[in-house]
Formats: sequence, C-alpha cells, structure tokens
Amino acid sequence: MLSVISIGHSMVFLEELVELPRMRIVQLVKSECFPVLFYGLEACSLRKYQYKSVNYAINSTFRKIFNTRSQETVDVCLEIFGCLQAVRTIAIRKRKFLNKFGVIHNALCRVFVVIAKTELESCCTDV
Repeated sequence: MLSVISIGHSMVFLEELVELPRMRIVQLVKSECFPVLFYGLEACSLRKYQYKSVNYAINSTFRKIFNTRSQETVDVCLEIFGCLQAVRTIAIRKRKFLNKFGVIHNALCRVFVVIAKTELESCCTDV
C-alpha cells in the first residue's frame, strides 16, 4: 500500500514511492508502452472522448503500478514522473509531426502542406 501524507495542496509519499522496482516499471511503461499508445495519434483528429480514453489507459496503468484508487494520487504520480495528460502529449507530438511534414520534398506530400500549416497554427493555439 502506498503511504501518503496530505499537506494542503502538496502530498508527501513515503516508503513505497522510492521503491526501485516501481520506478523501473514506470520507466519501462514510459519508454516502451506509452509510445505504442500514442503511435499515429498525431496524424488524427481526435474528439474529447477519445482523449479521455487515452487518459483512462494512462491513469489505469498508474493505478495498477501504485495500487491506488485515488485520482489525486495518480495525478501527483504522473506529475512526479513527468507524464503529461494525453491532450498535451498528443499536441506536442502533432506539432513535431506537422513541422517535419512541412519540409518534406515529396510531391504528393507538398499538396497537403497548406493544410498542414493551417493545422499547425490551430494546434499551437489550442494548447
């Protein structure tokens, strides 16, 4: 069980947060699982419920790792381990994708560069 002391808005985790196996599990999930989860989503237009589905998968993973049902605990763990919410992560990936797409010299891709630039401008203002 994860020991947590709540002090105002901050939380102090005891004992099990610094447990090495859990930290390694989080590192593995971040490096191996999350990229698979996010693969290709930067090229798609997602609806709000689809972002919620991705967030649900992320939150469930952290609930399982830290054996907790508390969303507040999961949020703090996500922050500690540098995991962003799906909407932010996908927006960052989408910006990278569209920036790379804009400089491709392929004739077929050049047809869609204007659309990509418009999408990039709207993506930067959304998040």
